[in-house]
Amino acid sequence: MALGEPGAAAAGHQQPIAFIHGNRKSARRRTGLLATAAALALIAPAAAQEEAATACAAATSCTVGDTVIYLPAFFSQYNPVTALDMVSRVPGFSIDSGDNVRGFGAAGGNVLIDGQRPSTKSASLQTVLSRIGASDVERIELIRGGTGSLDVAGQSVVVNVVKKKGAEDKSSSPWEFWLLQRRPRGSLTPGGEISYSGKTGSLKYTLGASGYAAGLTYGGDETITRYFDEDETREREGGYHEHGYAANINLERPFDNGDVARLNIEASKDKSRETTVEFRYPESGGTNIAIFPFPYEQYQYEVGGDYEHHFTEKFGAKLIGLFKRRNEKYDSGFEYYPDMDDDYRSLFSSDRNIGETIGRVEFDWKGWENHAIQFGGEVAHNFIDSEAEYFVDDGMGGLEQQALDGANTRVTELRGEPFITDSWKAGSKLKVDIGMAVELSRIAQSGDSENSRFFVYPKPSLTFTYDLTPKTQIRLSGKRDVNQLSFGEFVSSVNFDDEDFDFGNPELQPQRTWEFELAFERRFGEIGVIELTTFYHLVNDVEDLLPIGGVVEVPGNIGDGEAWGATLDFTVPLDAVGLKNARLESEVTVQDSSVRDPVTGEDRQFSYFNDYVAETEFRQDFPKARFSWGWSFIYIGEEAGYGLDELTYWRYPKPDSAIFVESTVLKGVKIRLQANDLFNFNNQRNRTVYMGSRALNVPAFDEIRSNMNGGGVTLTFSGTL
Repeated sequence: MALGEPGAAAAGHQQPIAFIHGNRKSARRRTGLLATAAALALIAPAAAQEEAATACAAATSCTVGDTVIYLPAFFSQYNPVTALDMVSRVPGFSIDSGDNVRGFGAAGGNVLIDGQRPSTKSASLQTVLSRIGASDVERIELIRGGTGSLDVAGQSVVVNVVKKKGAEDKSSSPWEFWLLQRRPRGSLTPGGEISYSGKTGSLKYTLGASGYAAGLTYGGDETITRYFDEDETREREGGYHEHGYAANINLERPFDNGDVARLNIEASKDKSRETTVEFRYPESGGTNIAIFPFPYEQYQYEVGGDYEHHFTEKFGAKLIGLFKRRNEKYDSGFEYYPDMDDDYRSLFSSDRNIGETIGRVEFDWKGWENHAIQFGGEVAHNFIDSEAEYFVDDGMGGLEQQALDGANTRVTELRGEPFITDSWKAGSKLKVDIGMAVELSRIAQSGDSENSRFFVYPKPSLTFTYDLTPKTQIRLSGKRDVNQLSFGEFVSSVNFDDEDFDFGNPELQPQRTWEFELAFERRFGEIGVIELTTFYHLVNDVEDLLPIGGVVEVPGNIGDGEAWGATLDFTVPLDAVGLKNARLESEVTVQDSSVRDPVTGEDRQFSYFNDYVAETEFRQDFPKARFSWGWSFIYIGEEAGYGLDELTYWRYPKPDSAIFVESTVLKGVKIRLQANDLFNFNNQRNRTVYMGSRALNVPAFDEIRSNMNGGGVTLTFSGTL
């Protein structure tokens, strides 16, 4: 979904889109960029803050050193309602949520609020920003390099929302309500959210609630060309319906000695059902019907908090704790009704409990001139408990339970990580950020599979930031990342859609990546930015499908690989071509990868890796008329999935596109009408299944499937009470 369509989580029935280093701009649309006076205090003397205030006194934005400051007047033409609206209009920033790395420290992303990261992993950065009213924001600062002791996990570019002092006293209440109509045959579904902030004595609080519903229908066709049996054509139609609700409580209590305590509570429940019906037409004639029901339900809650204390002006500490639990239940079914024979049914039922507990301590020391040092440690405990049942038709109208190895299991991980970072201002133009962490973890599995392993992973990082001029910057960075393991890949399940089993692997270990990047950034005018980033990733233990004994495949590590490419990102004003108050933003990533195929022994790309991703957005504002309009599109390159006995390609021949109009004619209310997927985005899957190993190159059948989900129209009302 483009341009921030509400209910994006309910898109449903999408093919996977995965790539190493692309699609950052689409995330940016719903995310933020801000940095604070507290941040400047960590990396510059107090005089820099006074300089910033003076420099911006008569402007809507200004640059002080490596920090770009945006005042509320800069965003006024965009009629923002929340901090998220403001953040999405900051030029030259892409959000990094950090959700594919391990632990709390590395998963914090690159967005801060008043110099602090939210002590939560359940609420996205977009959600947190949407709870802050635009009228409560004093300024937004973008820090490009030299992040000091800010807890940003080695990020070289960060933002932080600086709120007005005493903003809580005004009880700002951002709200949003939307109606979503899916086409061509979707239902009209509502959604909404509201957030209320206030203050009781010295206790600041934010209360929030949200709810949504979504539904869509989709259709498509499929052709099966069999080399040793009759061919078949299929018509697919289905429906997806989802609804959910959530609530949150955020508390903050400052103390007279300067200490600050924070508590965040998040809870949500989501329920959905997807049903696909296939009408199958064999070459010999007749009609067979296959039905795939998939009901799903999830409940989760999280309690997180932190406590800050400063022992001296130059030495402080922060304690962070997080407790998160999630339960998900789903049934995957298959019902088959042939023309002549008896019907056939099968069912896979799963119940999983997933949890995470984290404790972290951070110490900040600024006693060494031109250095901001942070050190500490983190301990985490993660687990998944899986209970599942697999049934097949017993031939007498009932179901008979079958064993599925690896479906009933418990996986736990105990992990510790000491760390130290130093942000060094090596000169007036050069900043160096250096860090070192060592991850120690033990992963144990019990139940259907018994196993226990111990890992040690060093994780160094180094970033150089050099200011050629106040508007031109070069950044060179290298770091080692350890991917977050999906415990679901340790657990076996059934894939009825492809008539296959998805076996778990108790030997799976996290993928590690040495990431090297060189970025050149040039800013011009008030919003103009052009940035070219080249990257090279050396990947250890690439996660993919691993053949076991030439008979089955499991999620596993297939060896070392590499990925490389470049991203061109720019934002340009269009006044010079006669489009006043218009801007064009684009990001194009071209990339490639290589790994040795464990089946054929030949080099190939990573699975689900896009050759290119191209995204463009246009927006024009008419401040006097209180009206805006714009459009966006995204082109995605082909991607492939490699299995033991099959090869699958996903193709996206049409651009995913959207158009919107927006008005604030009604005082205090922003109205937005948006249409998505204007060309009825076509997802095409080409799948070849082989007789035995893919290395033998003896195909059993080819399958070509096209799905068209239809688009959607959203009418959104938002404001602040």
